Amino acid sequence: MVKIRLQRFGRKKDPIYRIVVADARWKRDGKVIEVLGYYNPKRDGDFKVDLNAYNEWIKKGAQPTQRVRSIVKLQMKKEVQQ
Repeated sequence: MVKIRLQRFGRKKDPIYRIVVADARWKRDGKVIEVLGYYNPKRDGDFKVDLNAYNEWIKKGAQPTQRVRSIVKLQMKKEVQQ
């Protein structure tokens, strides 16, 4: 099964996450199929998601995690306001 999930980067106690497409059996910080965006929780929830690529992966059957789903909803709301 293919998942859309967060991949951790950054230093100790200063996380930065990439939003990636990866096989569910692969390690969290292992290889990925595609990078869709980023999320920085330390900077007031600074994030960016490529919604076109996200929707394509959803159509192909990829399952997003709950946190990724909420970040995408925030991105959609942010784009509507602009």
